[in-house]
Amino acid sequence: MPPAAVPFAELSRLGAFFALRPAQDEPGWTGVRRLLEDTTVTDEAIDLYAERLATGRRDIAGSLLVQGWAGRLTSVFAGCAEIAHGSPDLAAANLTYRFVEGAPAELSVFDPTLRDAALGWRRLVDYNLEPLIAAVDGQCRAGRRRLWGNVAAALAGSLGGLARAGVAGLPELTGRLWARPAELADLGEWVSTASGPLYSRRTCCNIVRIPGYSLCADCVIDR
Repeated sequence: MPPAAVPFAELSRLGAFFALRPAQDEPGWTGVRRLLEDTTVTDEAIDLYAERLATGRRDIAGSLLVQGWAGRLTSVFAGCAEIAHGSPDLAAANLTYRFVEGAPAELSVFDPTLRDAALGWRRLVDYNLEPLIAAVDGQCRAGRRRLWGNVAAALAGSLGGLARAGVAGLPELTGRLWARPAELADLGEWVSTASGPLYSRRTCCNIVRIPGYSLCADCVIDR
């Protein structure tokens, strides 16, 4: 029996943040390693977010770049973990991306083979999120704890997306072992409310400092 692979169609049905596609030989796609290792590409991505946010604060643009990126990757991870009980290799070397206007970044994967979710998370952190955070912080001084807080909030948002899509209840999802990685434990917590679990983060992404934007629902400032 061949090894299990990414359930591409099921992920796409969950929404744009969960979508992943097989890698294609098409123009316009960039290897994720370049985003992490080429400072010119990193700067271009930060500048793109600054333009979208209409701000000269590159630290805030970098913060939101990481939050959006983490939102995409944690959604793919969480979707696969819940639906297929595994994770693809989300290391930078296995992925390509392209930014699109008015939508989450598109991602494609070379090897769609699923592996143990714990191993998948380790690959995602060590070979994608950690080097991205180092690269972005090095270019715009957004603050590493703030950026890791964005990752924690992104994973919480991914669980909320799965719940809204009817995959499982939020209390059930927040109890999954793969949904509670140790390195994110001190960056926020799920609190009980009358309407169900609510994530409360311990850092601020800083988008509130941009005119026209308000506090996020999970913001530490509102607590």
